[in-house]
Amino acid sequence: MAKGDITFEVKMDKRTVDFFKKEAPEKLRLARRRAVEASGMVWADEAKQITRDDDHILTGLYINSIGYLTSVPGKEPGREATQSDVIYELTEEQDRTVLAIGSGVEYAAVLEGKYNIFARALDTAQDRMQKVAQTQIQTTLFGGTR
Repeated sequence: MAKGDITFEVKMDKRTVDFFKKEAPEKLRLARRRAVEASGMVWADEAKQITRDDDHILTGLYINSIGYLTSVPGKEPGREATQSDVIYELTEEQDRTVLAIGSGVEYAAVLEGKYNIFARALDTAQDRMQKVAQTQIQTTLFGGTR
């Protein structure tokens, strides 16, 4: 899958951001990272589910390489997914945290082009992604760190 093709944004209240930038910048960065990672996991899970439900592949390689490693068996034996098959690249800047997720297997871009798996996953999971992001932000900033 080509990175950056489909995006999802989590916004935080400006007053909250300004306060934590001044009073607890590390806590703010941790909240952003947790929100982005939680949203990415929901998105990856939905893409895995769509791929399984739609029966797009016979082996588990593609499913098991989306966003993070899993071990879902396929219908036919095939190569096991390894960390090098996964696209999970977290970058943090001063005011922004970005997570590129996807599958790095050679036919991932073809599957996305043909079935729009990640685009459909975003459409389906967007509300849940916002909820888990907000939960991570609230828990980290106002409910202590876990």
